[in-house]
Amino acid sequence: MQNFIFLKMKRTFIITLQLIFNSLLFISYAQNYVFESSVNGGAYPFKENDAAQPCISPQQYEILDKRCAENIKLIKTDTIHHKSSLSTALNWPLQVAPGFTDCNYYILTAYVDENTTTGAIRDYDCGTNTYDGHKGTDICIWPFPFYKMDHSQVQVIAAAPGTILDKDDGNFDRNCASNSLTANYVIIQHSDGSCALYWHMKSGSVTTKAIGQTVTAGEYLGAVGSSGSSTAPHLHFEVWSGTTSSTYIDPYYGSCNTLNSASWWASQKPHAEPAVIKVSVHTSNAVIPGCDTTETPNESTTYRMPFQGQGLPAGSVKFYIFIRDEIPGTTVNLSILNPGESVFNSWTFNCNNSYNGSYWMWTKALPTIAGTYTYKATYNGLTCSQNFEMLNPSVINEPEDIRQIQIFPNPSDDLITISADEIENGVCSFSLKNILGQILLETSGTIENRTIKKIISLSELQNGIYFLIIDTGKTRWIKKIIKQNK
Repeated sequence: MQNFIFLKMKRTFIITLQLIFNSLLFISYAQNYVFESSVNGGAYPFKENDAAQPCISPQQYEILDKRCAENIKLIKTDTIHHKSSLSTALNWPLQVAPGFTDCNYYILTAYVDENTTTGAIRDYDCGTNTYDGHKGTDICIWPFPFYKMDHSQVQVIAAAPGTILDKDDGNFDRNCASNSLTANYVIIQHSDGSCALYWHMKSGSVTTKAIGQTVTAGEYLGAVGSSGSSTAPHLHFEVWSGTTSSTYIDPYYGSCNTLNSASWWASQKPHAEPAVIKVSVHTSNAVIPGCDTTETPNESTTYRMPFQGQGLPAGSVKFYIFIRDEIPGTTVNLSILNPGESVFNSWTFNCNNSYNGSYWMWTKALPTIAGTYTYKATYNGLTCSQNFEMLNPSVINEPEDIRQIQIFPNPSDDLITISADEIENGVCSFSLKNILGQILLETSGTIENRTIKKIISLSELQNGIYFLIIDTGKTRWIKKIIKQNK
Protein backbone atom coordinates (compact mmCIF):
# COMPACT_ATOMS: atom_id res chain seq x y z
CA MET A 1 0.00 0.00 0.00
CA GLN A 2 2.82 2.37 0.92
CA ASN A 3 4.56 1.59 -2.40
CA PHE A 4 1.36 2.40 -4.29
CA ILE A 5 0.98 5.75 -2.50
CA PHE A 6 4.65 6.53 -3.18
CA LEU A 7 4.29 5.75 -6.91
CA LYS A 8 1.13 7.84 -7.12
CA MET A 9 2.85 10.80 -5.41
CA LYS A 10 5.87 10.37 -7.69
CA ARG A 11 3.67 10.33 -10.77
CA THR A 12 1.78 13.44 -9.61
CA PHE A 13 5.06 15.25 -9.04
CA ILE A 14 6.42 14.35 -12.48
CA ILE A 15 3.21 15.37 -14.27
CA THR A 16 3.15 18.68 -12.40
CA LEU A 17 6.78 19.26 -13.27
CA GLN A 18 6.12 18.49 -16.93
CA LEU A 19 3.18 20.93 -17.06
CA ILE A 20 5.42 23.65 -15.61
CA PHE A 21 8.08 22.74 -18.17
CA ASN A 22 5.60 22.97 -21.07
CA SER A 23 4.25 26.29 -19.81
CA LEU A 24 7.76 27.72 -19.76
CA LEU A 25 8.24 26.52 -23.31
CA PHE A 26 5.07 28.23 -24.53
CA ILE A 27 6.15 31.46 -22.83
CA SER A 28 9.48 31.07 -24.58
CA TYR A 29 7.67 30.69 -27.93
CA ALA A 30 5.71 33.89 -27.35
CA GLN A 31 8.92 35.75 -26.60
CA ASN A 32 10.69 34.37 -29.65
CA TYR A 33 7.97 34.48 -32.32
CA VAL A 34 10.41 34.52 -35.21
CA PHE A 35 9.38 36.00 -38.57
CA GLU A 36 12.34 36.15 -40.88
CA SER A 37 12.16 39.26 -43.05
CA SER A 38 14.55 37.94 -45.68
CA VAL A 39 14.08 35.00 -48.03
CA ASN A 40 16.68 32.45 -49.07
CA GLY A 41 16.75 30.47 -52.28
CA GLY A 42 17.18 30.97 -56.00
CA ALA A 43 17.72 28.74 -59.03
CA TYR A 44 17.40 25.07 -58.13
CA PRO A 45 20.86 23.47 -58.47
CA PHE A 46 20.69 20.87 -61.19
CA LYS A 47 22.52 20.29 -64.45
CA GLU A 48 20.77 19.86 -67.79
CA ASN A 49 21.85 17.95 -70.88
CA ASP A 50 23.28 20.18 -73.61
CA ALA A 51 25.06 20.05 -76.97
CA ALA A 52 28.27 18.90 -75.28
CA GLN A 53 26.34 16.13 -73.54
CA PRO A 54 23.35 15.20 -75.71
CA CYS A 55 20.80 12.69 -74.49
CA ILE A 56 21.52 10.46 -77.50
CA SER A 57 24.72 10.52 -79.55
CA PRO A 58 24.86 9.98 -83.34
CA GLN A 59 26.42 6.58 -82.71
CA GLN A 60 23.55 5.57 -80.44
CA TYR A 61 21.02 6.71 -83.04
CA GLU A 62 22.71 4.43 -85.58
CA ILE A 63 22.38 1.51 -83.17
CA LEU A 64 18.71 2.27 -82.50
CA ASP A 65 17.94 2.52 -86.22
CA LYS A 66 19.62 -0.81 -86.86
CA ARG A 67 17.84 -2.55 -83.97
CA CYS A 68 14.44 -1.25 -85.10
CA ALA A 69 15.03 -2.45 -88.66
CA GLU A 70 16.01 -5.91 -87.42
CA ASN A 71 13.06 -6.14 -85.04
CA ILE A 72 10.60 -5.17 -87.77
CA LYS A 73 11.74 -8.21 -89.72
CA LEU A 74 11.64 -10.49 -86.67
CA ILE A 75 8.17 -9.54 -85.48
CA LYS A 76 6.86 -9.23 -89.05
CA THR A 77 4.93 -6.03 -88.53
CA ASP A 78 3.26 -6.34 -91.91
CA THR A 79 -0.05 -5.34 -90.31
CA ILE A 80 1.38 -1.89 -89.54
CA HIS A 81 1.17 0.43 -92.50
CA HIS A 82 2.71 3.87 -92.71
CA LYS A 83 -0.23 6.13 -93.52
CA SER A 84 0.14 9.34 -95.45
CA SER A 85 -1.73 11.37 -92.81
CA LEU A 86 -1.35 11.52 -89.04
CA SER A 87 -3.75 9.39 -87.01
CA THR A 88 -1.90 9.17 -83.69
CA ALA A 89 -2.78 11.70 -80.99
CA LEU A 90 -0.32 11.65 -78.11
CA ASN A 91 -1.24 11.85 -74.45
CA TRP A 92 1.17 13.05 -71.75
CA PRO A 93 3.79 10.29 -71.26
CA LEU A 94 4.15 10.58 -67.44
CA GLN A 95 2.01 9.94 -64.39
CA VAL A 96 2.61 9.94 -60.64
CA ALA A 97 2.63 6.78 -58.56
CA PRO A 98 -0.10 6.14 -55.96
CA GLY A 99 0.45 8.10 -52.76
CA PHE A 100 2.19 11.06 -54.42
CA THR A 101 1.09 14.31 -52.75
CA ASP A 102 3.02 17.20 -54.39
CA CYS A 103 0.96 19.58 -56.52
CA ASN A 104 3.03 18.71 -59.59
CA TYR A 105 6.25 16.91 -60.46
CA TYR A 106 8.10 18.17 -63.54
CA ILE A 107 9.78 20.99 -65.44
CA LEU A 108 10.52 21.13 -69.19
CA THR A 109 14.27 21.53 -69.58
CA ALA A 110 14.57 21.24 -73.39
CA TYR A 111 12.26 21.10 -76.40
CA VAL A 112 13.17 19.92 -79.91
CA ASP A 113 15.70 22.18 -81.61
CA GLU A 114 13.96 23.50 -84.74
CA ASN A 115 17.06 25.31 -86.04
CA THR A 116 19.13 22.88 -88.09
CA THR A 117 22.07 25.29 -88.34
CA THR A 118 24.93 24.14 -86.16
CA GLY A 119 25.51 26.48 -83.24
CA ALA A 120 22.06 28.06 -83.41
CA ILE A 121 18.98 27.01 -81.45
CA ARG A 122 15.25 27.69 -81.59
CA ASP A 123 12.32 25.85 -80.05
CA TYR A 124 8.84 25.53 -81.60
CA ASP A 125 7.63 28.75 -79.91
CA CYS A 126 10.64 30.75 -81.19
CA GLY A 127 12.25 30.56 -77.74
CA THR A 128 15.55 29.08 -76.62
CA ASN A 129 14.47 26.29 -74.28
CA THR A 130 16.45 23.64 -76.16
CA TYR A 131 20.02 22.80 -77.09
CA ASP A 132 21.80 22.42 -80.41
CA GLY A 133 20.70 19.29 -82.26
CA HIS A 134 18.19 18.11 -79.65
CA LYS A 135 15.58 15.78 -81.21
CA GLY A 136 13.27 15.21 -78.25
CA THR A 137 11.47 16.78 -75.31
CA ASP A 138 13.24 16.57 -71.94
CA ILE A 139 10.86 16.35 -68.97
CA CYS A 140 12.76 16.50 -65.68
CA ILE A 141 11.10 15.20 -62.51
CA TRP A 142 11.42 17.87 -59.83
CA PRO A 143 12.06 18.95 -57.11
CA PHE A 144 14.34 16.40 -55.42
CA PRO A 145 14.71 14.37 -58.66
CA PHE A 146 16.92 11.59 -57.26
CA TYR A 147 14.61 11.19 -54.26
CA LYS A 148 11.69 10.86 -56.69
CA MET A 149 13.66 8.40 -58.80
CA ASP A 150 14.73 6.27 -55.81
CA HIS A 151 11.11 5.98 -54.71
CA SER A 152 9.77 5.48 -58.28
CA GLN A 153 7.35 8.35 -57.74
CA VAL A 154 6.99 9.25 -61.43
CA GLN A 155 6.09 6.61 -64.00
CA VAL A 156 6.54 6.54 -67.76
CA ILE A 157 3.38 5.53 -69.58
CA ALA A 158 2.51 4.93 -73.23
CA ALA A 159 1.43 8.17 -74.91
CA ALA A 160 -0.48 6.14 -77.52
CA PRO A 161 -1.29 2.48 -78.15
CA GLY A 162 1.06 0.42 -80.26
CA THR A 163 3.59 -2.38 -80.54
CA ILE A 164 6.90 -2.60 -78.66
CA LEU A 165 9.48 -2.22 -81.42
CA ASP A 166 12.55 -2.17 -79.20
CA LYS A 167 13.51 -2.01 -75.51
CA ASP A 168 16.43 -2.39 -73.12
CA ASP A 169 16.80 -2.59 -69.35
CA GLY A 170 19.38 -3.34 -66.66
CA ASN A 171 21.72 -0.46 -67.55
CA PHE A 172 23.26 1.84 -64.94
CA ASP A 173 20.80 4.60 -64.07
CA ARG A 174 22.61 7.21 -61.93
CA ASN A 175 24.65 8.92 -64.63
CA CYS A 176 25.69 12.55 -64.33
CA ALA A 177 28.24 13.09 -67.09
CA SER A 178 28.62 12.62 -70.82
CA ASN A 179 29.07 8.98 -71.80
CA SER A 180 28.30 6.46 -74.51
CA LEU A 181 26.30 4.13 -72.24
CA THR A 182 22.95 2.78 -73.36
CA ALA A 183 19.89 3.99 -71.52
CA ASN A 184 16.98 1.88 -70.34
CA TYR A 185 14.28 2.58 -72.90
CA VAL A 186 11.23 1.51 -74.88
CA ILE A 187 10.27 2.31 -78.49
CA ILE A 188 6.58 1.96 -79.37
CA GLN A 189 5.36 1.84 -82.98
CA HIS A 190 1.84 3.21 -83.49
CA SER A 191 -0.80 2.06 -85.95
CA ASP A 192 0.06 4.85 -88.43
CA GLY A 193 3.70 3.72 -88.56
CA SER A 194 5.04 6.51 -86.32
CA CYS A 195 7.13 5.73 -83.25
CA ALA A 196 7.69 7.15 -79.76
CA LEU A 197 10.99 6.72 -77.94
CA TYR A 198 11.03 6.74 -74.10
CA TRP A 199 14.65 7.18 -72.95
CA HIS A 200 16.66 7.36 -69.62
CA MET A 201 14.45 5.06 -67.54
CA LYS A 202 15.33 3.55 -64.16
CA SER A 203 17.14 0.22 -64.17
CA GLY A 204 14.88 -2.74 -63.49
CA SER A 205 11.71 -0.71 -64.01
CA VAL A 206 11.05 -1.28 -67.72
CA THR A 207 7.91 -3.19 -68.64
CA THR A 208 8.32 -6.96 -68.77
CA LYS A 209 6.37 -7.15 -72.02
CA ALA A 210 8.47 -8.44 -74.91
CA ILE A 211 9.33 -6.88 -78.24
CA GLY A 212 6.39 -7.51 -80.53
CA GLN A 213 3.74 -7.29 -77.80
CA THR A 214 1.21 -4.49 -77.77
CA VAL A 215 0.49 -1.80 -75.18
CA THR A 216 -2.51 0.44 -74.62
CA ALA A 217 -2.49 4.21 -74.13
CA GLY A 218 -1.60 5.01 -70.54
CA GLU A 219 -0.03 1.60 -69.90
CA TYR A 220 2.98 1.49 -67.57
CA LEU A 221 6.34 1.37 -69.38
CA GLY A 222 8.82 2.12 -66.58
CA ALA A 223 9.99 4.69 -64.02
CA VAL A 224 11.92 7.88 -64.73
CA GLY A 225 15.67 7.47 -64.19
CA SER A 226 19.05 8.84 -65.24
CA SER A 227 20.41 6.07 -67.47
CA GLY A 228 22.44 6.65 -70.61
CA SER A 229 23.98 10.05 -71.25
CA SER A 230 22.00 11.91 -68.61
CA THR A 231 22.64 14.68 -66.09
CA ALA A 232 19.61 14.11 -63.84
CA PRO A 233 16.50 11.90 -63.72
CA HIS A 234 14.32 12.88 -66.67
CA LEU A 235 12.42 11.46 -69.61
CA HIS A 236 13.74 12.17 -73.10
CA PHE A 237 10.56 11.74 -75.17
CA GLU A 238 11.14 11.59 -78.91
CA VAL A 239 8.64 11.13 -81.75
CA TRP A 240 9.40 9.81 -85.25
CA SER A 241 7.01 9.88 -88.19
CA GLY A 242 8.61 6.62 -89.37
CA THR A 243 10.86 3.95 -87.86
CA THR A 244 14.20 5.75 -88.03
CA SER A 245 15.60 8.65 -86.02
CA SER A 246 15.99 10.73 -89.18
CA THR A 247 12.19 11.03 -89.33
CA TYR A 248 11.92 12.83 -85.98
CA ILE A 249 9.24 15.49 -85.59
CA ASP A 250 8.29 17.94 -82.86
CA PRO A 251 5.04 16.92 -81.11
CA TYR A 252 4.54 20.58 -80.16
CA TYR A 253 3.36 23.01 -82.81
CA GLY A 254 4.06 26.75 -82.87
CA SER A 255 5.08 29.57 -85.17
CA CYS A 256 8.68 28.34 -85.37
CA ASN A 257 7.97 24.65 -85.98
CA THR A 258 9.45 23.69 -89.36
CA LEU A 259 9.22 19.91 -88.93
CA ASN A 260 5.46 19.35 -89.03
CA SER A 261 2.34 21.38 -89.74
CA ALA A 262 0.24 20.47 -86.69
CA SER A 263 0.53 19.45 -83.07
CA TRP A 264 0.73 15.74 -82.33
CA TRP A 265 -0.62 16.17 -78.80
CA ALA A 266 -4.22 15.30 -78.01
CA SER A 267 -4.06 18.42 -75.83
CA GLN A 268 -0.91 20.53 -76.17
CA LYS A 269 0.45 22.10 -73.00
CA PRO A 270 1.62 25.74 -72.97
CA HIS A 271 5.24 26.57 -73.78
CA ALA A 272 5.70 27.78 -70.18
CA GLU A 273 3.65 26.69 -67.16
CA PRO A 274 4.32 29.13 -64.29
CA ALA A 275 3.18 27.57 -61.03
CA VAL A 276 4.21 26.70 -57.49
CA ILE A 277 4.37 22.93 -57.86
CA LYS A 278 5.31 22.08 -54.27
CA VAL A 279 4.93 23.69 -50.85
CA SER A 280 6.38 21.98 -47.80
CA VAL A 281 7.27 22.43 -44.14
CA HIS A 282 10.78 21.37 -43.09
CA THR A 283 12.41 20.64 -39.76
CA SER A 284 15.65 22.14 -41.13
CA ASN A 285 17.15 23.12 -44.47
CA ALA A 286 16.68 20.61 -47.28
CA VAL A 287 19.97 19.00 -48.34
CA ILE A 288 20.51 19.15 -52.11
CA PRO A 289 23.94 17.58 -52.71
CA GLY A 290 23.78 17.45 -56.51
CA CYS A 291 24.13 14.56 -58.95
CA ASP A 292 24.04 11.68 -58.18
CA THR A 293 23.40 11.75 -54.43
CA THR A 294 19.86 11.42 -53.17
CA GLU A 295 18.49 14.59 -51.61
CA THR A 296 17.42 14.78 -47.96
CA PRO A 297 14.25 16.91 -47.92
CA ASN A 298 13.98 17.10 -44.08
CA GLU A 299 10.27 17.78 -44.46
CA SER A 300 7.49 16.72 -42.12
CA THR A 301 3.72 17.08 -41.84
CA THR A 302 3.58 16.42 -38.07
CA TYR A 303 5.07 18.53 -35.26
CA ARG A 304 4.76 17.93 -31.55
CA MET A 305 4.88 20.86 -29.16
CA PRO A 306 7.37 21.92 -27.95
CA PHE A 307 9.38 21.68 -31.18
CA GLN A 308 13.03 22.47 -31.78
CA GLY A 309 14.45 22.18 -35.31
CA GLN A 310 18.10 21.76 -36.13
CA GLY A 311 19.82 25.15 -36.12
CA LEU A 312 16.50 27.03 -35.87
CA PRO A 313 14.98 29.23 -33.15
CA ALA A 314 12.72 27.36 -30.72
CA GLY A 315 9.27 26.74 -32.16
CA SER A 316 10.12 27.65 -35.76
CA VAL A 317 10.57 25.69 -39.00
CA LYS A 318 11.39 26.25 -42.68
CA PHE A 319 8.54 26.93 -45.11
CA TYR A 320 9.52 26.13 -48.73
CA ILE A 321 8.03 26.77 -52.15
CA PHE A 322 9.22 25.37 -55.49
CA ILE A 323 8.35 27.39 -58.59
CA ARG A 324 8.28 26.16 -62.18
CA ASP A 325 8.89 28.82 -64.88
CA GLU A 326 9.31 31.76 -62.51
CA ILE A 327 8.58 35.11 -64.19
CA PRO A 328 10.14 38.45 -63.13
CA GLY A 329 7.64 41.03 -61.93
CA THR A 330 5.11 38.51 -60.64
CA THR A 331 4.05 37.86 -57.05
CA VAL A 332 3.46 34.76 -54.94
CA ASN A 333 0.93 35.05 -52.11
CA LEU A 334 1.67 32.78 -49.16
CA SER A 335 -0.25 32.01 -46.00
CA ILE A 336 -0.57 29.67 -43.05
CA LEU A 337 -4.22 28.99 -42.20
CA ASN A 338 -5.64 27.98 -38.83
CA PRO A 339 -7.86 24.88 -38.53
CA GLY A 340 -10.91 27.13 -39.05
CA GLU A 341 -9.23 28.62 -42.19
CA SER A 342 -8.63 32.00 -40.61
CA VAL A 343 -5.18 33.41 -41.32
CA PHE A 344 -2.44 32.56 -38.83
CA ASN A 345 0.23 34.29 -40.90
CA SER A 346 0.58 35.62 -44.45
CA TRP A 347 3.24 37.24 -46.62
CA THR A 348 4.12 37.87 -50.26
CA PHE A 349 7.14 37.10 -52.41
CA ASN A 350 8.08 39.24 -55.40
CA CYS A 351 9.76 37.35 -58.25
CA ASN A 352 12.71 39.28 -59.67
CA ASN A 353 14.34 36.70 -61.92
CA SER A 354 13.56 34.28 -64.73
CA TYR A 355 14.12 30.69 -63.61
CA ASN A 356 13.17 27.37 -65.15
CA GLY A 357 13.00 25.93 -61.64
CA SER A 358 13.52 27.82 -58.38
CA TYR A 359 13.07 27.33 -54.66
CA TRP A 360 12.51 29.83 -51.83
CA MET A 361 12.32 29.37 -48.08
CA TRP A 362 11.42 31.32 -44.95
CA THR A 363 11.91 30.68 -41.24
CA LYS A 364 8.52 31.09 -39.58
CA ALA A 365 7.09 30.30 -36.16
CA LEU A 366 4.85 27.26 -35.80
CA PRO A 367 1.42 27.63 -34.21
CA THR A 368 1.26 26.68 -30.52
CA ILE A 369 -2.31 25.34 -30.49
CA ALA A 370 -2.99 21.75 -31.52
CA GLY A 371 -4.80 21.18 -34.79
CA THR A 372 -4.49 20.76 -38.56
CA TYR A 373 -3.04 23.79 -40.33
CA THR A 374 -2.67 24.57 -44.03
CA TYR A 375 0.36 26.12 -45.72
CA LYS A 376 -0.50 27.41 -49.18
CA ALA A 377 0.93 29.49 -52.00
CA THR A 378 -0.92 31.08 -54.92
CA TYR A 379 0.96 31.97 -58.10
CA ASN A 380 -0.28 32.67 -61.64
CA GLY A 381 -3.84 32.00 -60.50
CA LEU A 382 -2.98 28.50 -59.22
CA THR A 383 -2.87 27.42 -55.57
CA CYS A 384 -0.68 24.72 -54.07
CA SER A 385 -1.20 23.69 -50.44
CA GLN A 386 0.02 21.24 -47.81
CA ASN A 387 -1.58 20.38 -44.47
CA PHE A 388 0.52 19.90 -41.35
CA GLU A 389 -0.45 18.79 -37.87
CA MET A 390 0.41 20.38 -34.55
CA LEU A 391 0.20 17.86 -31.69
CA ASN A 392 -0.10 18.51 -27.98
CA PRO A 393 2.94 17.90 -25.77
CA SER A 394 3.38 14.26 -24.84
CA VAL A 395 1.50 13.19 -21.74
CA ILE A 396 3.65 11.38 -19.19
CA ASN A 397 3.18 7.64 -19.30
CA GLU A 398 1.63 5.45 -16.62
CA PRO A 399 3.77 4.33 -13.61
CA GLU A 400 4.58 0.99 -15.28
CA ASP A 401 6.15 2.86 -18.22
CA ILE A 402 7.93 5.27 -15.87
CA ARG A 403 9.64 2.32 -14.20
CA GLN A 404 10.51 0.89 -17.63
CA ILE A 405 13.14 3.61 -18.25
CA GLN A 406 15.98 3.85 -15.76
CA ILE A 407 18.48 6.74 -15.62
CA PHE A 408 21.42 6.57 -13.24
CA PRO A 409 23.08 8.20 -11.49
CA ASN A 410 20.60 11.06 -11.23
CA PRO A 411 21.70 13.61 -10.01
CA SER A 412 25.01 13.27 -11.83
CA ASP A 413 28.14 15.34 -12.24
CA ASP A 414 29.13 13.76 -15.55
CA LEU A 415 27.87 10.57 -17.21
CA ILE A 416 24.34 9.25 -17.04
CA THR A 417 23.26 5.81 -18.24
CA ILE A 418 19.87 5.27 -19.85
CA SER A 419 18.58 1.73 -19.59
CA ALA A 420 15.33 0.07 -20.60
CA ASP A 421 14.03 -3.40 -21.39
CA GLU A 422 11.06 -4.80 -23.32
CA ILE A 423 11.19 -1.97 -25.89
CA GLU A 424 10.27 -2.68 -29.52
CA ASN A 425 13.38 -2.91 -31.72
CA GLY A 426 14.12 0.06 -33.96
CA VAL A 427 15.71 3.50 -33.72
CA CYS A 428 15.51 5.68 -30.64
CA SER A 429 16.27 9.41 -30.45
CA PHE A 430 17.52 11.28 -27.38
CA SER A 431 17.37 15.05 -26.91
CA LEU A 432 18.31 17.08 -23.86
CA LYS A 433 16.61 20.44 -23.26
CA ASN A 434 16.91 23.18 -20.69
CA ILE A 435 13.87 24.67 -18.96
CA LEU A 436 13.46 27.17 -21.83
CA GLY A 437 13.04 24.33 -24.31
CA GLN A 438 16.37 24.89 -26.06
CA ILE A 439 17.96 21.72 -27.38
CA LEU A 440 21.43 21.26 -25.92
CA LEU A 441 22.15 17.76 -27.21
CA GLU A 442 20.69 15.42 -29.82
CA THR A 443 21.73 11.87 -30.51
CA SER A 444 20.22 8.54 -31.51
CA GLY A 445 20.73 4.84 -30.99
CA THR A 446 19.53 1.46 -32.17
CA ILE A 447 17.24 -0.69 -30.05
CA GLU A 448 18.42 -4.29 -30.33
CA ASN A 449 17.19 -7.32 -28.42
CA ARG A 450 14.39 -5.07 -27.09
CA THR A 451 16.92 -3.21 -24.94
CA ILE A 452 18.01 0.45 -24.75
CA LYS A 453 21.49 1.18 -23.45
CA LYS A 454 22.84 4.71 -23.86
CA ILE A 455 25.47 6.81 -22.06
CA ILE A 456 25.30 10.62 -22.24
CA SER A 457 27.80 13.10 -20.85
CA LEU A 458 26.65 16.13 -18.85
CA SER A 459 30.17 17.43 -18.26
CA GLU A 460 29.70 20.56 -20.39
CA LEU A 461 26.46 21.58 -18.69
CA GLN A 462 26.04 23.96 -15.80
CA ASN A 463 24.41 22.77 -12.59
CA GLY A 464 20.64 22.75 -12.83
CA ILE A 465 17.51 20.94 -14.03
CA TYR A 466 17.25 19.54 -17.56
CA PHE A 467 14.76 17.38 -19.42
CA LEU A 468 15.67 14.29 -21.43
CA ILE A 469 13.22 13.33 -24.21
CA ILE A 470 13.43 9.69 -25.28
CA ASP A 471 11.45 8.90 -28.43
CA THR A 472 11.10 5.54 -30.18
CA GLY A 473 8.58 6.84 -32.69
CA LYS A 474 5.80 4.97 -30.91
CA THR A 475 6.51 5.82 -27.28
CA ARG A 476 7.90 9.03 -25.86
CA TRP A 477 9.25 9.66 -22.35
CA ILE A 478 10.26 12.94 -20.72
CA LYS A 479 12.62 12.51 -17.76
CA LYS A 480 13.96 15.14 -15.40
CA ILE A 481 17.76 15.21 -15.18
CA ILE A 482 19.71 17.02 -12.48
CA LYS A 483 23.30 18.13 -13.15
CA GLN A 484 25.06 18.54 -9.83
CA ASN A 485 28.81 18.66 -9.36
CA LYS A 486 30.25 16.83 -6.39
